[in-house]
Amino acid sequence: MNSLDKSENEELVDSPSSPETLSVWGLAWPSILNNILFAFVSIVALKAVGSLGTEAMAAVGTGQRIFFFLQAVLMATATGTHALVARAIGGNKPIEAAEVTLLSTIVAIIFGVTSTLIFFIAGDEIIGAFGLDELSQKLAVEYLQISLSFVPGLAILFIVGAALRAAGDVITPLIINLIVNVINVFLLIALVNGQFGFEAMGVVGAAYAWGISFSIGAVLALCIWFSNRFIIPMPTLKFYTFSRLKNLIEISVPAGIESVVFNFGLLAYFWIISVYGNEPIAAYNVAINILMISFMIGHGFSIAGATLTGQYLGAENPKEARRSGWKSARLTVFSMTIVGLVIAIFSRPVSGFFIDDSEVIRLTVVFLWIFALLQPLMGIEFSLGGALRGAGDTKSPLIITMIGLIFFRLVLASIFLLLKMPVEIVFSALIADYLAKGILFTMRFKSGRWVKALN
Repeated sequence: MNSLDKSENEELVDSPSSPETLSVWGLAWPSILNNILFAFVSIVALKAVGSLGTEAMAAVGTGQRIFFFLQAVLMATATGTHALVARAIGGNKPIEAAEVTLLSTIVAIIFGVTSTLIFFIAGDEIIGAFGLDELSQKLAVEYLQISLSFVPGLAILFIVGAALRAAGDVITPLIINLIVNVINVFLLIALVNGQFGFEAMGVVGAAYAWGISFSIGAVLALCIWFSNRFIIPMPTLKFYTFSRLKNLIEISVPAGIESVVFNFGLLAYFWIISVYGNEPIAAYNVAINILMISFMIGHGFSIAGATLTGQYLGAENPKEARRSGWKSARLTVFSMTIVGLVIAIFSRPVSGFFIDDSEVIRLTVVFLWIFALLQPLMGIEFSLGGALRGAGDTKSPLIITMIGLIFFRLVLASIFLLLKMPVEIVFSALIADYLAKGILFTMRFKSGRWVKALN
């Protein structure tokens, strides 16, 4: 333990120009840029839908919250893929990485289609629980059902992208997603409000825009891979083994449960906010989409931390795995804090850009300032959580997420609702959630027990 403590203290004074720091930046910046592009598309979609009114905003926001449950299944499989591919590449086993990728893609498509059928059947009843007005509910159901039709393409992009990043290739996913985003923006402008000779489709147009663009991206990714132009080679026909599937499931299932818990918690929190009316719902959605830029920066560093941690462990170098995790944490906290403060300072004019409703703007500003104060804690969650998952330790993030989200955020928000306190106080329940998670993620990573998660 003394040597571990010593190495941690040394990490705090390492030069920012050290090779390890450059590796974190080198892996993070394409992912950050990719995520910012995704956030930009979300902002374009928000602006396009916002022009349709509060009902459309509430409908898309509700449909997205439910659709995120399905994404949780795909993200869980991608987490398992990332950990196993990173270990294989670190251990100089490229064929193993290829076969894990193919197996994961097939598993993700099967799980995704199965989940789609469940949500497609029960979507109307689930959306009805949010108490939307008749028009908003109708639009939300239509948006959700169309979105669900494009799940296979989303599954392919999730898994192939995760595998490439785990192998250290962050440029190819960036190029593919750049093409996807350009198509998405064009279709959003064309289909939502009716431009370039297309008929205006409203909320439905937004669903078709992202679905078609992601499907094109999936076809492009498969064509490049099967033409043997990826860093990950073509897999053999012996891609299935019980031990490989077992490892994938052991990592993915806790990650999947975490994602379901996380999205259930967000959905429950969203329901609590919905009790206060359409204005808080719209404000919540506007704020989340504005803050997505900061979130995506955190996610980029999370990917970098997961990749380096997994590869170093695959190369049997746990000391460097620890060092890369701490470096990722420092860079993430700094970057997210700066971006969060800038967004908060300009929160009023930015909010007014998206929607012309004084009450929605006021609530959005409150929400943005609360989140700005939480950026350092969120940075810890993104970076150290990513490092743990990259090591194959997906159980501890599950437990930590449950503690913060359910036992702090939801319990406090429910109490505030029962006491009939203002919605601004309900927003403040986020503080306890992220404070608890920031402390627990730091303690878990510092313990070092995650090093043997896959042994």
